[in-house]
Amino acid sequence: MDRQDIVNRVNEIKTKTDLLSLLNDLKADDLGDRAYPFTMKQLNYYCNPNKTRRRYTQFEIPKKTGGKRQITAPVKTLKSLLTYVNVMLQAMYVPAPCVMGFTTGRSIADNAKAHVGKHYVFNIDLKNFFPSIRQARVWKKLQCPPFNFKNDKEHGLKRRVLADVIAGLCCMKIDEKTYVLPQGAPTSPVLTNIICERLDRRLTGLANRFGVTYTRYADDITFSSMHNVYQNDSDFIKELHRIIEGQGFAINPDKTRLAKVNQRQEVTGLTVNQKPNVTRKYVQDVRHILHTWQVKGYMQAYADFLPHYKSEKGHIKKGEPVLENVLLGKLDYLKMIKGEEDSTYLRLKGTFELLMQQRASENVQFVNSKHRYVMTYSIQQFEDTLKTKLETALSKDGNKYLFFVQDGKKNLVSISSKLTVDDLENKKQDVVISLCETTAGKRFYLMHRPIENEKVAQKNEATLNEILDKLVSSNFENLEILLDNGTRSKT
Repeated sequence: MDRQDIVNRVNEIKTKTDLLSLLNDLKADDLGDRAYPFTMKQLNYYCNPNKTRRRYTQFEIPKKTGGKRQITAPVKTLKSLLTYVNVMLQAMYVPAPCVMGFTTGRSIADNAKAHVGKHYVFNIDLKNFFPSIRQARVWKKLQCPPFNFKNDKEHGLKRRVLADVIAGLCCMKIDEKTYVLPQGAPTSPVLTNIICERLDRRLTGLANRFGVTYTRYADDITFSSMHNVYQNDSDFIKELHRIIEGQGFAINPDKTRLAKVNQRQEVTGLTVNQKPNVTRKYVQDVRHILHTWQVKGYMQAYADFLPHYKSEKGHIKKGEPVLENVLLGKLDYLKMIKGEEDSTYLRLKGTFELLMQQRASENVQFVNSKHRYVMTYSIQQFEDTLKTKLETALSKDGNKYLFFVQDGKKNLVSISSKLTVDDLENKKQDVVISLCETTAGKRFYLMHRPIENEKVAQKNEATLNEILDKLVSSNFENLEILLDNGTRSKT
C-alpha cells in the first residue's frame, strides 16, 4: 500500500471498525501470510491508558552526558498496533524543511550539513521532551488537518472517536491526572514532530528575522550564523525563550552551548567546522576493536568489546550483541557520514572484510553440530566481564537451574547433558561458560566442560575427509553433499 493509498483510506475512515480494518491491512501488507489480524477486543483494551501496568515496561539507559534516561517500552501486542498506527501517521504528516529527526530521507548527516562552515553554532536542548507532551495536546492535534478526526457533517458525525482511540493508544498514565507520550513507543517520534509544527514555524520565522539557520532533530535545536546574535539578554535569546515556553516546552540550561569558529562545533554528534564528520574517538574505537581482533584474535576482541558496549548502551533488547554486526553498523555509519570513497573508511572496511574471511575459514565448528562457541569464559571471568553473579534456583518441578540477572532481567544458562548444577556448586569438575550461536544465528549461554581444541579439530577434520570422499566417489556431481553437511542452515 503506497502513501497516497493510506492517505485516501485515512480520509475515508469514520469508525473504530474502519480504523481496525486499515491497521490490519497495513499489517498484512507488511507481513503477508504471517500477519495475524488485530481484534476489536485488543484495540479497545490497549486504547485505555489507565491500564498502564500491562501496557508498558520501563528501564533506564545511560545518557552520553551522564545520568540515566528512562525508556518506557510498549508490550508486544501494543507495540505491534503502534507500529502500524505509526505507518498511518507518517503517511499523513508532511515535515517542514527544518525537521531532520524521525523523517524519511533525512538524517543527522543532513542536519549537520545545514550548519557547516558557520562562525557560530548555537545548540539548545528541550527538557523532558517526550513527557512534556500531554495526551490532551495529541488528542486536539488529531482533530486538526491533515487528520480531521472530528465530529461534523463533512468528516462524519462520530469521527472524533478516532482521535480518542489513537491518543489513548499512543499515551500513558504517569499519575492520577497526567497522561503523556512515552519515550520508547513507535508513535512518539512522529507525534512530537506533529505537535511541534507551530514551534517549528515560529522558530523558522525567528531565524529568518535574524539571518540565521535553524534545524531541529527531535529535542536537539540548532541555530548557526556568520554573526553573533546569541549574547545573553539579546533580542534573539529573549524571543527564543518566549516562543519555546509559549509552546509548553523548556530549555535545558545544562545542554545550551555556543561554539565559535575556532572551537570544535558539533551538531547531533557530528563536527561541522569544515564538513560533517564523526569524532576522532569514534574512528579510534573502531580501529581499536579491529586491531585487537587482528593481533589477539576474535575471542579477546569480543571480551574487550562486550563490557564497553554494555556500559555504553545500558540496555540490550535481544540477547548478546554480535561483534561483527556492531562493527558493520559502525562502518556503515562511517560510510554515510564520510562517503564511500573516504580513505579512512576504505582502510577500516578492508581490515574488517579480511578478518571476516579469516573467521569464515577458521570456523568449522558447525560441521555436524547445531551450534558453535563464540566466546568461552571461566566462571570468574564470566561474572567479572558481565558484572553479574551466577545463581541457582528450583523450578516448579523441583529441579535446579542456573541463571544470572542483567539489566533487571533473568537469563537462563543451558547446561551440558554431561553436567548438573551440583557440578558447579560442589566444584566437582572443571566447568566453563560459553556464549554459543546456533546455525540459525540465535545466541545462548552454555555451561560445559572445557573443550580441547585439538579434539574438536580432529573431529572436524575426520568429518571433512568423509565429505571429500563422498564428493570424489560421485565424481563431484553431487554437490548437495556440501549443503547437507554443514553449509546449509538447518532449522
